Amino acid sequence: MEKLRMGDCKIMKYYSRKRPKRSIEEEEDRLSSLPDAILTDILSRLSIDTAAKTSVLSHHWRRLWTGVTRVDLYVCNQSDSTAKISYILRQLTCRKLRHFGLTLEDLEEGSNPSAICVSELESWFHQVFSRNVENISVNAEYDVPLLLPAFLFNSQSLVTLSILGVLKLPKIKDLCVNLPNLNKLTLDELDNFPLCLENLIKSCSLLEHLDLVFDLDLSSHVVNIIASNLKSLSISNLSMLNNTRKTRVYIDAPKLAKLKIQDWSSIYYFLQNPSILVKACIQLENDGGYDGLELDGEQDYGALSGPRKEYICQMTKFFGGLSSVSKLELKLESWTNILRYFNCLNLPIFSNLTWLQTNCFKDLLISLNYFPNLEHLEVDLWLLDDKMEQRRWCAPDFIPDCLVSKLETIHISTVGIDDDLRLLAYILSNAIVLKKLLVDFSTVDGAYVENERDKAYAVWKECQLCRSLLNLPRSSSTCEVVVSGRLVAASGNAVQGEFLTCQMYLGKYT
Repeated sequence: MEKLRMGDCKIMKYYSRKRPKRSIEEEEDRLSSLPDAILTDILSRLSIDTAAKTSVLSHHWRRLWTGVTRVDLYVCNQSDSTAKISYILRQLTCRKLRHFGLTLEDLEEGSNPSAICVSELESWFHQVFSRNVENISVNAEYDVPLLLPAFLFNSQSLVTLSILGVLKLPKIKDLCVNLPNLNKLTLDELDNFPLCLENLIKSCSLLEHLDLVFDLDLSSHVVNIIASNLKSLSISNLSMLNNTRKTRVYIDAPKLAKLKIQDWSSIYYFLQNPSILVKACIQLENDGGYDGLELDGEQDYGALSGPRKEYICQMTKFFGGLSSVSKLELKLESWTNILRYFNCLNLPIFSNLTWLQTNCFKDLLISLNYFPNLEHLEVDLWLLDDKMEQRRWCAPDFIPDCLVSKLETIHISTVGIDDDLRLLAYILSNAIVLKKLLVDFSTVDGAYVENERDKAYAVWKECQLCRSLLNLPRSSSTCEVVVSGRLVAASGNAVQGEFLTCQMYLGKYT
């Protein structure tokens, strides 16, 4: 009886602590009691479709979604889709639209995208601009050129404009540029570089970030990029041709801090060198392969002539304008290999450079005297142009300062290290403060292993390569050497006499 009573007490106590049920209306009222500004901010973080569905919750919620400040829309070539988007944009009531995103999906074969782009797009942008939009992002996922409406470049409120797709700017007579607050502009991919774009860039006094992707072969042969407050510039040339008549790109951006160029066929100039440039990525490679321009072996500077001599001279001078950088990525190929000629031309010293990534090894080491404070070096030779490293390497007449007193880490990725042993021996014997040398390599034998016998031979060969490298004398008593192949990894930093000792680990081939 006492146990039952105790149980009853526990049950009664449990029910006494249980929260009373609340009606759905009461729970809704707790959320609805929040200020409309907070509710609208919450709805702005949802997709527009989800935000619109909240209109069924109650009379109070019916129009809340129309005040959202972020809108992302997805369009395909369907009349119901375009009609829905037109309806949504007409319902918006916010005074300032923070973000408008529009994705035009890939259309069905045989469809006409101009039906959307011309008849609907202009109307949509009119609605958006009436809401004082700050950021616009458009992604056109099809190959038919998207003609941008002229009034897109006339807005007092626009801060960021990003348009991706095959683009066509309006004719200059129809373009009235008035973007006083534009800070960031991305145009990818333009079918050319028209004069109106030059005027657009020059007229945007607050423009700090510019990202352009275009085909310069379809442009005029002179391109001017003049932006007094530009801090970040990225240029990618889609052309895979190397015409004898080069496009010339003139850059006047004295406040530039970050630069990226992917273009192997144009010649670049600084009208005034950017003195506060910190980071640069210069990729003078042709990803589409060669178009008949072949080099007959090694060319001395005196043997250069014609278009290539002009290219080497002007691009080396342009490279000298990057001398304030602290971090540099430089990718070259045989036609654009300006490193080979540094000692023949008047190049300034890169005294701030501490980190360098490149795909040119042999020519780099004879040019290290231009980088006296280099601390970290990465060399990627995986996809190297065969002509770049064909010639036999010879040690420079004097040891570069950075190799003796500054260089701390070196990371090399290569197909094999047989040809580079003499070069690596030179580095280890002179790099007094080197802390770590990493070598990643892949031999042809290790790349295609069909049976256990082939695998055993591949392991043996990689072991020989590791042993050859790890047995090289070195100047730094604290340097760790790490060598990684496809099947063998080895490392060592202990000293026995003048040589390294190491342990080898056999990895499982996959």
